[in-house]
Amino acid sequence: MPNWTPTFRADELVAPRRFEDGGHAVLIAIIEGEPHAVADSCLHKGTSLQGGVCKQGIITCPSHWWRYDLRDGALQGSSGVHLATFPCRIVDGTIEVALPDPTPSLSLRQQLLAHARSGRSSDA
Repeated sequence: MPNWTPTFRADELVAPRRFEDGGHAVLIAIIEGEPHAVADSCLHKGTSLQGGVCKQGIITCPSHWWRYDLRDGALQGSSGVHLATFPCRIVDGTIEVALPDPTPSLSLRQQLLAHARSGRSSDA
């Protein structure tokens, strides 16, 4: 059963807007009366898509002009490349999104160990 998280009032959402919860950054939009949610991180450089120009459900990254369809997360012009999408619904005028469990935070020690391990050569 999904964990539905309330985000914004549907009648107040006039442009795609960023929502953060449990380590997840999500871009919420209403397109043709339907709510949609995608990961708010451009696949090119990780830039937030909030503030990008959005026309007919296609948002353009404000940093490097990559374009995504907010209905399915598809990168325009690249077959099979998508932003993560999340189920959405409107309940009592509020947009709810089903987010995965929160991503656990790594301690500084764990981050340093992971980084050191990733830099090791398999030849050694």
